[in-house]
Amino acid sequence: MTANQIVRVIPVLKVNNRNVNQRFYEETLGMKVLVEEGALLSLGDASKVEKIVLEESPSMRSRKVEGPKKLGRIVVKVAQAQEIDYLLARQPETSALYQGANGRAFEVVSPQGDTILVHAEENLESLEPLEKAPLVELPEDFKGLTSFDVNFLEVNVADLAEAEKFYSSLPDLARFIHLQEAQGEDLQVENKVTWDLSMIKIELDPFDVEVLKERLGVHRKGTFLIAKDPSQIELWFEANQDQVHISYEA
Repeated sequence: MTANQIVRVIPVLKVNNRNVNQRFYEETLGMKVLVEEGALLSLGDASKVEKIVLEESPSMRSRKVEGPKKLGRIVVKVAQAQEIDYLLARQPETSALYQGANGRAFEVVSPQGDTILVHAEENLESLEPLEKAPLVELPEDFKGLTSFDVNFLEVNVADLAEAEKFYSSLPDLARFIHLQEAQGEDLQVENKVTWDLSMIKIELDPFDVEVLKERLGVHRKGTFLIAKDPSQIELWFEANQDQVHISYEA
């Protein structure tokens, strides 16, 4: 097996109020809380595998983004399309509705201003705008999503050529991180400054630290490898985890 195959990417999002955002991710998106540790909250599904992390950072440490955020959108793919209808039966405030080949899809904006698209399609080109989704009966035993993955992240960058040059050393990441050029004063600030995408955890299998270290020219920290992209988003490389854990420094 080729070393350093990407299993998943896990966005780490700085938020002002963790409780408000937790309710949104649980109730609107059907995600499950896996672990709470200090300022960090790990979210996933019935598999108990970490998929998204929220990091609370109060206003004395971080602030609202001025202009476009580094995080353009999180695209989430759900394994069971009918569960999207169950989420829509809760009548969330959506910014867009779609009909796809496999079922409905919707887009929402979190309390922190992060946009999330939820779908169950093999090809996003099948999505067509939908004015209104038919409401189905919500099963009493529906407790949230059975299985989902972060399909990919759309990331706004100030200098597309510079970002593409950096990520060219990590070609496998192209399907998980979609770069798009934007203009904004906070697109290159340090990742602790704003409520935005601060880190992307990248789980690899098998994980060959030395090969990756040589390719990136960055330092190693224990069993992890850490780098920063031109937008000051931290990239945290580690071996594929069988169970959720929060062991990195915020």
